[in-house]
Amino acid sequence: MTRRITLIRHAETEANVSGGWQGQSDSPITERGLAQIGMLDGRFDAPDLLVSSDLDRAMATAEAIGLVEPDPLWREFDFGAWDGLTRQEIQRRFSGELDAMRSGLDFAPEGGERLSEFAARIQQAFAAVAARLSDGEEAIVVTHGGVIHGLIAATLGVSDRGALALPSNTAATTIVLDGARRPEVFAYNDASHLGADEAPTHGRSVLLFRHAETEANREHRWHGRGETPLTDSGRRQAADLAATAMPLDHIGTSPLSRARNTAEPVASAQGKDVGVFDGLAEIHFGEWEGMTVDEIRAVDRDAFDRIYESGLDEARGSTGETFGEAGKRLADTVDEITADTRADPIGLFTHGGVARAYIAGLLGISFADRHALPVLRNTARAEVRIQPNRTRVASYNIAPHLEA
Repeated sequence: MTRRITLIRHAETEANVSGGWQGQSDSPITERGLAQIGMLDGRFDAPDLLVSSDLDRAMATAEAIGLVEPDPLWREFDFGAWDGLTRQEIQRRFSGELDAMRSGLDFAPEGGERLSEFAARIQQAFAAVAARLSDGEEAIVVTHGGVIHGLIAATLGVSDRGALALPSNTAATTIVLDGARRPEVFAYNDASHLGADEAPTHGRSVLLFRHAETEANREHRWHGRGETPLTDSGRRQAADLAATAMPLDHIGTSPLSRARNTAEPVASAQGKDVGVFDGLAEIHFGEWEGMTVDEIRAVDRDAFDRIYESGLDEARGSTGETFGEAGKRLADTVDEITADTRADPIGLFTHGGVARAYIAGLLGISFADRHALPVLRNTARAEVRIQPNRTRVASYNIAPHLEA
């Protein structure tokens, strides 16, 4: 039974611009925020259910989508005495309390909400919306950055929430519920409707693109290091990506032809050269290269079950890589590329399995829990932001050209 819940952050407010921490008080929407609402209007078909936080900034955003039900359970975290203050002001006046919150303690600001109470409230709100959906139905919920960030971190099992960037104003995040399987974060922080008006990133931006559709994808064959041509649909995907991709300052690709044949149209459209990096290649499947799941099970059922049923991260096909090894390889490659150039943004054309392994590693998601994060769609992108002290995941599985 598949149900979809799309979470949208409210439009930009004056407090967002000034850096004030707005919890359950309200701040007027800026002119830019009104423009964001205008760009959001028409992006989504009328959902089966439209719910919003009852705070003015969320309701004003939701009304651009349709007839909305207000629900106070979807309000932002209550910051109490911190409300309206900047981070610097909070640090100056409540330094001990801010340190307690950063340390992960179950803390409540003076006059505010306890973190555990906030987590329980937003889980209750999410469960109530999910319970109202039937198979095949979709809900849209307009809410707040802290609410979306908290729900996604909990869904993915992310303990270090600093590894996940806050969603942008009016960005959409979609969770898919499919019967007994754990919820899947299908897409995170999709602000592609804003185009060039997307909020500036904090840190250097690295975009990881999965290659276009291949014959092996169609046949459900595991082509890790093997070669397989793009389909006609894949070539159209690559052309559509080239026509719509944001300007990239530096472009790199896996040596495998499916990635190169996706990168080259983008590079040609933007007048860029393409660097080839072995570390961007797909997970090595060893003796399972080129096989379907049924074929692998027929020749190596015990090993397949240990990995894909029991969740043990062993080398694929005896001589291949583990999920963790592949993710570490891509992480090292990204580090090497970003150390060698000051380009920003950087576009890297790679593969679905290794990209998921890399993002899972950044978020602390184990191989056994990988299903909470899907493999990138063909030609979809993930974004990470390289900052002085860490790398944050900013978005995942974004592909506006596939939805046009």
